[in-house]
Amino acid sequence: MRSRRPVAPNPQALCAVLRHARRALCERVAQAQQAPDTLAHDFPGLVAAVEAGFRREELAMEALHVPGLRERRQHHAIILGALHHVQPAVEGGNLELGREVVLALRDLLELSRLSADLVLAMSAPQAQASARPPSGVRGPAARRGIAG
Repeated sequence: MRSRRPVAPNPQALCAVLRHARRALCERVAQAQQAPDTLAHDFPGLVAAVEAGFRREELAMEALHVPGLRERRQHHAIILGALHHVQPAVEGGNLELGREVVLALRDLLELSRLSADLVLAMSAPQAQASARPPSGVRGPAARRGIAG
């Protein structure tokens, strides 16, 4: 049996995963906006989708060693806390509150997406720099990954 060694995360692939997860979450929110009459029934699933989306984002950011992960988690906790706070009222039939929350959630997710893209763009050069050979290695040895 072959032993498995840890595989370094591929920053481009993880960024693609983040973009896909955020896009799917935004689509889920858009669906909730288009069907406001079923919001009381659909709201728990929407909250679960937001939780899962945030979890995936945090795991990818952790794998990329993205700075600001703690602040991102705090931001997610605030949003999730608000969703859980209003969930009983929305499930109880307060559809106006549900519509307001879904509208605000859409805006917050868009803001979150933009700030995450900025953080990822700023951290990409750091990830590339950490993948380079030690600074004492120059020339052909550096290109082959040979440490001197």
